[in-house]
Order: sequence, then C-alpha cells, then structure tokens
Amino acid sequence: MMSVQLINSWITVGIMSFGLVTNILVWITARKLNSMRSSFGIITKNQAICNILMCLLFLIFVGPLQFTPLKLPYQASRFVGTVSMIIYEIAAQLNFFNSLNRFCAVYMIFYYDRIFSNFNTYCLRNFAIVVSVAMCVTFYEFFGCYLYFETEFWYFAYPEDEHCDSLTWYCDFVFNIGLVVSTMFLNLLAAYKAGKLHRIVSDTTGIRMSKDQKKREINFIRQSFFQGLSMSVALVFYRITTPMITDKILLCLDANLWAFMLAFEGGIILLSNQEMLMAVKKKRHGSLVDFIQTNHSMVYFRTDIVSIRTGNLDYVVSNHG
Repeated sequence: MMSVQLINSWITVGIMSFGLVTNILVWITARKLNSMRSSFGIITKNQAICNILMCLLFLIFVGPLQFTPLKLPYQASRFVGTVSMIIYEIAAQLNFFNSLNRFCAVYMIFYYDRIFSNFNTYCLRNFAIVVSVAMCVTFYEFFGCYLYFETEFWYFAYPEDEHCDSLTWYCDFVFNIGLVVSTMFLNLLAAYKAGKLHRIVSDTTGIRMSKDQKKREINFIRQSFFQGLSMSVALVFYRITTPMITDKILLCLDANLWAFMLAFEGGIILLSNQEMLMAVKKKRHGSLVDFIQTNHSMVYFRTDIVSIRTGNLDYVVSNHG
C-alpha cells in the first residue's frame, strides 16, 4: 500500500506540474497576442509569472522533501516560506489590480487610458512587489513569526503562539481576504456594467447581441467569480478548517491550497479567455502566427464607450483588453 507521504508528494507534484504547464502557456500566448499588449495583458502576464514561480518553488523544494525522509530545520526552510508568501502577496495584489483595471474600463471610460497606461501599469506592478517584500520581511522575518516547512505534515506553517496568531490574523488573513472580497466585488460590478452597455448599444442601433458576445460575458463573469472564489476558499480553509483535520492527506491538501490555487489560475484563465484558448489550440497545429494575424481585428471583450453629444448619441467601441 502506498504511504501517506508518497501520496501527498504525488498530489503536490501533479498539481504543480499541471500549474506550471498551464501558466507557461498563458504567459507565452499572452506575449504573442496583440490584444494582450494592453495594461490588462501586462498584469495577466505578471500573474502568470507569479504562478510559475510558485509552481517551481513547490516542485524544487516541497516535492523532493515529501519524497524523502529528510527533515530540514525551520531555520533553513523559513526563507523558502518567506519567498512563497512574497509571491502569493504579489499575485493577490495583481488580481486586485486586474479587477480595478476592468472596473475603470467600464466606469471611468474617459480616464481609463491615462489611469492604466502601460507606464502606470508597470508602476502598479512594481508597487505590488515592493509592498509584498516589505510587508513579508517585516512581519515574518523581523518580528520572528517565521513561515517554516512542517516536515511531519508537509506544509508551511507559522509557530503556534499568541504573538504569531495575532500577527498572521491581521497581516495575512484579514489583509488578503479584504483584497479577495474587493476583487470579486469590482469584477462583478464591471461585468454588470459591461453587459448593460452592450444591451444599450444593441437596443439603440438595432443590432442584437450575438451568441458569441453573450458567451464572452458569461465567461468573463465566470473567470472573475472563480478566481476570487478560489482565493477566498483557500484562505478560509487554511485559517479555519486546517486545525480541525486529522487525516494527513486531507491536511496536506487543505493547508497547501493557498499555493495550489495559484497553479489552478492558469487553467481558469485558459478556460475563461476564449481568444487565448483558441490561440493555444492553433499553436498545437502550428498556425498560431496566422491565427493572430487573421484575428487581430476580432473583438472579444470590448468596452462600449458612450459619448454623448448635443442632439446625438454616438457609440464608440474601444478595446481596453
């Protein structure tokens, strides 16, 4: 019979290998698609990089430790724990910036290009990196609340004391759950507004929304919902349900869900973004370049900009990514 440790190691390697492949596909495809050269695409590519780094960290560090009886002292593993938390915090903030991007694209349409210029987008990315590094190093290294690898149960954990419980509750759980809730809320508002604008255009111009357009709106809402839901579920499971589980396999899966979630994001993006999924399929058949060239003018998720002039109502379709 296969040992519990070996089962957990295969689960970790399997999930992270899947995440590595899908997120590499997202990153490569996003770099080649002209429609992903916008601020939305910049954030998406950096999200994929964070996900790739998390997958590599678990494949290089956590997986081998689960395969072997080697037990590292927490002084050695805590640095890996801090790096993993920095990656996670950057990814969480990038998710929020992506939802803010979509929100501004439909609610602040005349200021969108200035707010989310490519330069400002790179500044936001750098801001997320600086904040994440400063926060994690200060709270977890400077204050001594190390995130170390628990070799008995094969997951990253904090020291069990009152100081760390209080610190991680506010700096980890409350902060990140606030980001997740805000991300979901902004995404749903953006999806609602986008659908409303599409209906206004259809009713006014007499052009009915096609089935493909409706499907893209559903995919957008689905992506927003599942990305936010996966993050919130992972946080809640790690904080609340982990202490209640005694089975080592379920405990390892539950406690590592916050990292596994980043691996699953590649699949969520591919399944939700039909343009990217079609590009991946075309690439498998050796015609990705032709697909990009012929589909450069295709409109997928577009924001309908309403420009009101004296006596006239002009509708301008603008591609905001």
